[in-house]
Amino acid sequence: MNRRPDTVAAFIAIAEKLFQSEKLPEGGRRVAARVFERLQTPSDDGVRHHTRYPACEWLDATLAPFIDDDSAFGAAARAIKSLEPDLGWSRRSSGVNGSDDYIDAHVHGMICGPGGAESRYDVQLGFSLMLPHTRYPDHSHPPEEAYVLFTPGEFRQDGGEWIDPGIGGGIHNVRNNLHAMRSGSVPFLAVWSLLTKDGD
Repeated sequence: MNRRPDTVAAFIAIAEKLFQSEKLPEGGRRVAARVFERLQTPSDDGVRHHTRYPACEWLDATLAPFIDDDSAFGAAARAIKSLEPDLGWSRRSSGVNGSDDYIDAHVHGMICGPGGAESRYDVQLGFSLMLPHTRYPDHSHPPEEAYVLFTPGEFRQDGGEWIDPGIGGGIHNVRNNLHAMRSGSVPFLAVWSLLTKDGD
C-alpha cells in the first residue's frame, strides 16, 4: 500500500497532536511518538473487522458534544465519524471486576491495527467507547500504550486509586501492568496508541 485514504491520514495527523499534549505523562508521549513514527509508512493487508456490537449505537451520541467544536477534539470527532464505515470493531469478553453488563456496554474502534481501517500489525491506533456507569475489567498485555481522554472518566493502574486525568489528559501503561477504566454519568471516550510486541 503506497497511499492511505484521506480519512485515515486526517485522523492520524489530528491524533498525533493530541498525544503530544503536556497533559500526558512523559512516558505516554514517548510511546505515542514511536507509534506515529511507524505510521509515517502506510501498510494495509485489507482485512476488515466490520462486525458491529450494541455499544456502537452510542457512537453518534458520544461524539455529538464535539462535532461542531472548533478544537482538536472536534476535528478528531469529525474524523472518527467519517471513518465509521471503515472501522474495525472489537470488544473484551473476559477479565475480572468488570461491571455486570460491560460486554455489551463497551466497544473498541480500530483505525490503524489488525482489522482496522488500515489493517496492520506493528502498531494500533483507535478508541474505546463505554456507556455510562460501566467498569471495564482489570486486564494486562505485553504491548505498551498511551491513552488520551475525551470525556470525563477514570483509570486505575496496578490496583491503585482511581484517577481522573481530565479531558485531554491521559495515562501511560507500561508492559504487563494491570489496568482498568470506568465511566461516570456520561459516555466514556478515549483514544489510544499502542506499540505491539512484534513491532519493538
